[in-house]
Amino acid sequence: MAEKRVAILHYSAPPVVGGVEFIIEAHAKLLAEFGIETKLIVGEGGEKISGVGLDLIPEISSDGGPLRESVLDLRLGKVPSAFKSDVKKVEKKLLAALKDVNVCIMHNVLTMHFNLILTAALANIMEKRKSIHFIGWTHDSTYTDPNYEAHQRDVYPWNLLKQMLPGCDYCVISQQRRRELQKVFGVPAAQLPVIPDGLHVRNLLGMTKRVSKLYMTEELGLKDYVALTPTRIVRRKNLEEGLTIVAALKKFGKSVCWMITGAPDPHNEDSLAYFDELLALRKKLRLEKNVIFLCKKFNRRISDDDLRALYAVSNTLLFPSEREGFGIPVLEAGIMGLLVVISDIPALRELGGMETVYIYPDERAEDVACRMVRAFDRSPQLVFKRKIISTYSWEALFTNKILPAIDDPSSLWKSRKIETK
Repeated sequence: MAEKRVAILHYSAPPVVGGVEFIIEAHAKLLAEFGIETKLIVGEGGEKISGVGLDLIPEISSDGGPLRESVLDLRLGKVPSAFKSDVKKVEKKLLAALKDVNVCIMHNVLTMHFNLILTAALANIMEKRKSIHFIGWTHDSTYTDPNYEAHQRDVYPWNLLKQMLPGCDYCVISQQRRRELQKVFGVPAAQLPVIPDGLHVRNLLGMTKRVSKLYMTEELGLKDYVALTPTRIVRRKNLEEGLTIVAALKKFGKSVCWMITGAPDPHNEDSLAYFDELLALRKKLRLEKNVIFLCKKFNRRISDDDLRALYAVSNTLLFPSEREGFGIPVLEAGIMGLLVVISDIPALRELGGMETVYIYPDERAEDVACRMVRAFDRSPQLVFKRKIISTYSWEALFTNKILPAIDDPSSLWKSRKIETK
């Protein structure tokens, strides 16, 4: 990846409270975590974000700061006498802030009327600075909102908001916004790629630091099946059966990660021998990247908070035990909304009833896997959760949409012309 220096531009940033402000904060953190040099260019706000720079230009706030009177005139439908000189002032400050920047992401400022001096200054800059990739990240539009009808004027500078300005690629946050802007701009859908807003899945699911790291390194958010087995490693747990089921799911083209929480008993020779057998079988079945023994990943025992986080990030309980007197994991998984896959033994059937997938004695692993897939696909809740995590988590969006927009824009804007001046 060529070195990128990214600026994210908006009227304001946190601690100013607003939907767009939270989005730009998330974008800035993701870019910084990835190692991309990033800064915010805003009119107000801008609390410290680790690894993210800040240029504060009061004139680009939604009220115009020092240019407040001119911005107010424009809100009232009048072009102030100082408009041209105000635009030049803002243009000069923006050019200084954009020095050495090669990607500038502008949130809403090209389609909303809140500071038309800023919009006009950016329009002038984008025509001149071909070495910067400008992206008009569109959440809202004055020309698609009936509440802003008074600002939908067909004269300059208001008409800047109803056209795709030269030197800029535009994207939108939803299919709905795409349809609306297509009508305003009169362009094909391909010129308005959809890059949705995202969720902080790790925060929402209450992941601990260790589970969060596991989620990232193992790319759990992109897996079809994230299975969990909270158990010690002893023979009666029949974990080799689970290994063959994971292999069968892979044969069906499913991406799988199975996590086993427990460790072998260091004082039990058979437990240690069994663990070695499981490791050998994992290697034989080529499942080293699919089956994780957390005792080899974590440097201390799994806490209650870790276990809750593991349940939260998982979508399947895989519990192939041969003998049990009860089965607390079955109840835990049920209350956490997981697909429950358990052995057909009395203690587990007593708990699972008809709401689970059973592993019958001497059954082929392929048959179990097939019934797992059918049961999963019949559950709207499980399918929707998987879709949300794989599509709308910030990690997935960064990999699939945000990073390509910065590093490989032609992959999103198919017809764009590469400028090098």
